[in-house]
Amino acid sequence: MMNHSALWKDAWRATAKNGKRFAAIAIICAIGVMMLNGLSSIGADLRGGLDEFFDSTGVHDVSLVSTLGLDDADITALRSVEGVEKAAGVRSQNAYTRVGEKQESATVTSLNPQGIDKPYLSEGHLPKGRHDIAVTRQYLNASGKALGDTLIITAAGSASASSPTLIAEGTYTIVGVVTDPSNIVNPTGPLAVTTGGKTVYPLFVAQSAATSGSAYSSAVVTFSGSSALNTYSEEYGELVARNITGIQAIQQTRERARTDEVKSTALQNLETQKANIAELPDGSAQKTSAEQKIAAAEASIKGISTAQWHINDRNAMSSYADVKNESALIMSVGKAFPMLFLVIAMLISLTAITRMIEEDRQLLGTYKALGYTKTETMAKYVLYSSLACLTGGVIGDLLGIFGLPYAMTRGLINQLYLIPHYPLIIDWPMGIGGVVLFLVAIVGSAILVTSGQMRLNPAALMLPKAPKAGKTILLQRVGFIWNRLSFLDKVTARNLFRYKSRATMVIIGVLGCTALMTIGFGMGNSAFTLMPRQNTEIATYDAMTLTSDANHEASESELKSDKHVQAAKAVRVEAVNLSPHGGTSASSESATQVGAQLIVVPQGSSLKGYINVLDADGHTISLPQDGAIVTENAAKVLGVSAEGSLNMENAGMKTRTVKVNDVARNYTGNYVYMSQQAYQELYGDFTANADLLKLSGDDDADISFTDTLADSDLYLSVVNNAKTARNFTKSFMVFFVIIAFIVVMAAMLAVVVLFTLASTNISERERELATIKVLGFRKREVYSYVNKEMAILAALGTIIGLPCGYYLLEALLHTLNMPGLNIVPKVAWFCYAGAAALSMLFTWLVSLSTNKALDRIDMVGALKSPE
Repeated sequence: MMNHSALWKDAWRATAKNGKRFAAIAIICAIGVMMLNGLSSIGADLRGGLDEFFDSTGVHDVSLVSTLGLDDADITALRSVEGVEKAAGVRSQNAYTRVGEKQESATVTSLNPQGIDKPYLSEGHLPKGRHDIAVTRQYLNASGKALGDTLIITAAGSASASSPTLIAEGTYTIVGVVTDPSNIVNPTGPLAVTTGGKTVYPLFVAQSAATSGSAYSSAVVTFSGSSALNTYSEEYGELVARNITGIQAIQQTRERARTDEVKSTALQNLETQKANIAELPDGSAQKTSAEQKIAAAEASIKGISTAQWHINDRNAMSSYADVKNESALIMSVGKAFPMLFLVIAMLISLTAITRMIEEDRQLLGTYKALGYTKTETMAKYVLYSSLACLTGGVIGDLLGIFGLPYAMTRGLINQLYLIPHYPLIIDWPMGIGGVVLFLVAIVGSAILVTSGQMRLNPAALMLPKAPKAGKTILLQRVGFIWNRLSFLDKVTARNLFRYKSRATMVIIGVLGCTALMTIGFGMGNSAFTLMPRQNTEIATYDAMTLTSDANHEASESELKSDKHVQAAKAVRVEAVNLSPHGGTSASSESATQVGAQLIVVPQGSSLKGYINVLDADGHTISLPQDGAIVTENAAKVLGVSAEGSLNMENAGMKTRTVKVNDVARNYTGNYVYMSQQAYQELYGDFTANADLLKLSGDDDADISFTDTLADSDLYLSVVNNAKTARNFTKSFMVFFVIIAFIVVMAAMLAVVVLFTLASTNISERERELATIKVLGFRKREVYSYVNKEMAILAALGTIIGLPCGYYLLEALLHTLNMPGLNIVPKVAWFCYAGAAALSMLFTWLVSLSTNKALDRIDMVGALKSPE
C-alpha cells in the first residue's frame, strides 16, 4: 500500500505557498455569502422583532368596528366562534389635554381584562385605579411632565345621547410610561419627519375609568395558535383568513341583533318622553313643538340603517404595515444583488483554481508516474479549494447572519422604530446553502480541471505547456493603423488577442463590478431624485392644508386674505383604502389592500397649475365625470389597469366599486383623483376640506409660514412640499444605507477580482516576462508591458459595464415591489463617472501592488530548461 504522507504534506503546504490566492478565494466567498445572507437577515430580524413585540403585548389578530357600536352580546358571540382564543370590547375616546401652553389632541383608551393590545411598559406600572393614566415618552418630552404628575382630560366635542362620553373626564395621575403597540414609529426618528399632521398623543387608563354600560367603540380578537407563528408568515395569514371566515358566519345575525337593540332602546326612550309630553296642556305651542320633534325622532330611529361590521386584520395597523413595507424593501434588494455577486465571484474563483492546477502541471505528472491514482492526486486541490471556500463561507455567514443585521438593527433601525428588542434569526438553509453553492462551483472546477490534466500521460505532463502560437490579428490587416503603432503597442495588441480566455475574464470581471457600482449609484440617485421629480413634474403646489368640513370656509377665507398666499385651490382630501374588485385582504403576507389619498375636485374646477395628472408618456389626462384616475404604483400593486375597477373604502368605512378610467404617473405615495360628480354618485354629499396653496416666498419662508399655520387649531394637517423633500433622505435612510453598503461591497469585489486576475496574468507569463527583462527592458517598461494590457481590458470592461448596469437597474426596479414608491431609473452622468472612475482607480492601485511581483521574477529560474 502506497504511503500518502508526502501527498498530504504537499496538500497542506499548498495553502501556505499559495496564501494570496487562498485569501483572494476566501474573500470572494465571504463577500458573496455575506451579500446572500446579510440583507435577507436584516429584513427577517426586523420582522422577528415586531413579531416578538406583538406577542409580548398581546396585539390582536383581528379588530372589528361596527357602524352602531358593539355590546357585550357581540363580544360573547365572538368568543364562541371556533378558533377564537380571546375577544374583548374596547372603549376609546378622542380627547384634549394640555401640553405646555397648548391644548393638544389625544386618544384615550381603556385597558381590557383580556390583556389584548396591552401597551408595552417602559417605566412605572400600568393603570390600576380609576384616576391612573399611562402616557408615552413623547408626551413626557413635549409636556415636561414626569411620573407622579397629573394631567387633565377633556372629551373632544360635547357628550350627547347619541354620542356619550366613554372615558371619564377629569384629572389623572401619570403612573407609567408606555409604547403604543399600534404605532411604533419613533416620533423623533427619521420616519416621523415627513408627517404634516398634528400630533395625537395615545393615553391609556384603567377599565374602571370607562363609562360602564356604554357601547364599545371596537372589538379585538386573538386566535388560538397565532402567537406561535411569525406574524408575516404564510401560515399565519392562512390561519387568520380561516378564522375570519368563522367570524363572518355570525356577522349578519349579530348585525341585525345590534340594530334591533339600538332601535328598541331609542324607541323606549321616546316612549318615556312621550309620557312626559302627554302631561303638557293640549294645544299649547310647547306640546305641539315637542310632538313634532318626537315624530321626527321616531322616523329617524326607524330609518336607522342595519349595523355593518368592518373586520380588519393586522394589515390595517400602521406599525404592521410600516415594518412589512420596510422589510420587504430590504429583502427585495437582498434577493436581486447577491446573485450578481455570486456569478462574478465564482467566475474569478474558477480562474484562480485553474491557474493553480496549471502551475502544478509537472507535479501532477510526477504523482501519476509514482502510481498515485486520479482520486488521490485530486485530493490536494479539493482540500485547498474546500478550505478556501469554507473559510470564506464561514466568515461570510458570521458577517451576514450576525454582524450586518446586528449593526443595522441596533445602529439604524432602532432609530426608526420603538421596538425594544431584535432577535438574531438564523436561516440555516440559506446560510449553509450559500457556502455549499460556492463549494460546489469552486471544488467542481478544481475537479474538472484536474481531470482534464490527468488524461495526459506522465511524460506529457512533466513538460511545460507549449505557449500559444502567434496569429495574425484583425488590427494587422488595417495597415494605416498598424504601421503607426510602436513595437510595444504592437506587442500589447497581439497579447490581447493571444490570451483570449484571460482577456475575457478580465473584461467580464470588471464589467460585472462596474455594472454593480452603476446599479448602486443609479438606484441611489433614482431614489434621491424622487421628491424633486414629484414636486416639479407632478405636484407643483407648495403646500396643502387640511381642515374639518365645518372649518374649511373659515380657513379658506383666512388663507386667501394672507399676502403670503398667491393662490389657493379648494379640494376634498380623504384617506382611503383600495383593494381589487371582488378581492380580500385577509392574508397577512399577500394582502392586496393599498392606502391612498383621494383628491376630489369641485365641479367646474380643475387641478391645472397645482397637480399635473399625466399618463406614462407624459400626456395630460382630463378628469372624468365618472370613475377615477389612480396613480401607477397603486395600480401595479392591485393589478388593475385602465377601464378596470377596484374597491375603495373611505374613512366612514363605506366601500364602493370605482371604475378606473386611467392610470397616472406618480413617484411617491398613492393617489386617486376624482370629480365632484363622481364622488357624489358614490358617497353622497360633497364638502371641500382642503386647499392646495401656491406661496410667494422662498423655501425657508414658505416652511416658516406653514409651520405657523400648523400651530393653529383651525388646521388638522399642514404639509409643505419643500420641507417634505428636505426630509426625504432621512425618511429613506435605511434604503440609502443599504445602497451605500452594496456599492462598498461591489468596490471590494472589484479590488479582489482585479488583484486575482493581475496575479494570475503574471504567474502565467513568468517566462515571457523574464525574457523581456533579460532583453534589457527597464523596470518601468516591464510595468508598462503588463499594466497597459490590464488597463485596456479594464477600460473595455468599464465601457461595456456602464450600459449593462443601467439595463440591469431598469430590470431590478421593475421587479422590486416598493409600496408607495415608483422609482424610475434616473442615472445621472456623475453616477456613470463615479463607477468608471472607481473601476479605473482600482485597476491602477492593483497595478501598483503587482509591480513588486514583477520585480521579484527570477530571470535565471524562470528561463531554466524544465527538462
